[in-house]
This record gives sequence, C-alpha cells and structure tokens, in this order.
Amino acid sequence: MMHASDPNSFQARYPSAFRSAVEARHAVADFALDCGFDLADTGDIALAVGEACNNAAEHGHSDGGQILLRCSFDGVDLGVTVADSGRGFDVRHVDRARGDHGKSNRGLGIFLMQTLMDSVEYDGSGTGTTVRLVKRRRRE
Repeated sequence: MMHASDPNSFQARYPSAFRSAVEARHAVADFALDCGFDLADTGDIALAVGEACNNAAEHGHSDGGQILLRCSFDGVDLGVTVADSGRGFDVRHVDRARGDHGKSNRGLGIFLMQTLMDSVEYDGSGTGTTVRLVKRRRRE
C-alpha cells in the first residue's frame, strides 16, 4: 500500500514477510526512475532496498508486523528508509560483515548494500531496526 504525499517522496507499508521485498523493490525502482536515475543506478538501488527488506523480514519479523518504507529525493540524493518493529539485530556488528563476505553466507546483504549505495546507516536504538540508504544521482 503506497501513500503519495508529493512527487519527491512516498511512503508504503508492507507485511513483515520476504515476499514484501519484491513489491518494495519495484516501488523504489519506479520512484528512482521518476527521479531521473539511470537504469544501472536504479538496479543498484532496487537491489539494496531488497536486501534491507529481506533483513527486516528475517531479523525484524513479528507476527502482524510491518515493514515501513520511506523514500525522498532532494534533487541530488535519493534516501530510502526501511524500518521494522521486530527484535532486530545488534547493529554494532554490522561493519564486521564487510570483511566476512567470503567466509560465510551471513552478512552478504549488508556487504551488498554498502557496496551499491553511497551511504548506509543503521539504527537499532529504538524498537526494531531502521536502515537508511542514500544514493547520489550522477551528473549527466
């Protein structure tokens, strides 16, 4: 379910389930294209958002829970926030995943998000986890 407030932002809620990642990826890809991102960057953004949603479904799942997706574009930076209200995971160990991608299957999504986006921030201080992804639009 999507709620449009203006052409430079949107917000949507999805059930806390892996299938929601597909819907969220498509919604963010459409938004990125509307904001003038090229196909390559749009693909990167969609993949990173899919990984964030998969993490929210896996680590933040709660019965009846939801994943909140917020997107905004200021003319240069596209920001995407993925938030859940589940049990989360320890965000202090997130950077450790970057160097561990060859040794296990854990943390690969985090590594991909960090590789594909210009900025990735995590906040686990409240209920659940919030991931903020930023992609800067390249000049033509």
